[in-house]
Amino acid sequence: MASKLERMVLNKNLLCRKYTTPNRPHSHNMWELVVFEKGETDNVVNGITYDAKPGDVFLIGPPHTHAINFRSTPHLHRDLYYTDESVRLIAAMFSDDLYEKLCSSDILYFHLSTNSFQSITHQEEKLESLSVIASSDSGVSVEELRNISLSILHYVIGIYRSKMLTTTPAYPKWLLEVLQFLSSPDNFTKSVNDVISGTFYSHGTVSNTFKQYLGMTVSEYLIGLRLDHAAELLSNTEKSTLEVCSAVGYDSFSYFIKQFKKKFGVTPHKYKLMVKKSQ
Repeated sequence: MASKLERMVLNKNLLCRKYTTPNRPHSHNMWELVVFEKGETDNVVNGITYDAKPGDVFLIGPPHTHAINFRSTPHLHRDLYYTDESVRLIAAMFSDDLYEKLCSSDILYFHLSTNSFQSITHQEEKLESLSVIASSDSGVSVEELRNISLSILHYVIGIYRSKMLTTTPAYPKWLLEVLQFLSSPDNFTKSVNDVISGTFYSHGTVSNTFKQYLGMTVSEYLIGLRLDHAAELLSNTEKSTLEVCSAVGYDSFSYFIKQFKKKFGVTPHKYKLMVKKSQ
């Protein structure tokens, strides 16, 4: 591969390009975000062959060698192009060592969800069309299009990092599942015992884990969610304070008022009046 390697030198103003043909072994002067849209493909990076299918995305840069071989046709993949400086800046928004990881042989690649795939390809199609218009001096700013392209890269790296953090978490995986479960009012209005029984872990294990990773008890966490939701209902609905009390899972109206005032400094009724006056 090294003896046949070509150097692909791209204009730094180039934003995107569509390919329906294979790519011979090459290196890059820019980073490219490769989104596979049609066909089954051997995507070869640094001599390693990856099975690429529609919905797969790869971030490949100057430190890498690259080739694309078709296993089926028709084929379509699109590249979005970025300077090394842009990739460094966006990577630094996520972690100090992410850029070094992106440069390593352990490249960024994963499969997009259907919604993310459709959203990104739709944006790519728009960029492709707008780039043509921008070159004809029609008032469409190339700089603005570049920023749109950068937002796609930021979005993709965000998905990638989210996948990495949930795949190899520094916390019990079941804790994230519980927190996701408790994001719904139908669930955070349940009793502490009901929440814990749904985890299949002991009361002690759940309590200690919440204290270790969140710095609070399960009860304190649920109270915070309930009171924040109560404030939202008081601000954005016509529900009375008694109705809000019931909606967020409290049987005791006096206890609800006490907890609400403890967090927000005023009673629920006064809070509602203050919000109305400020609108």
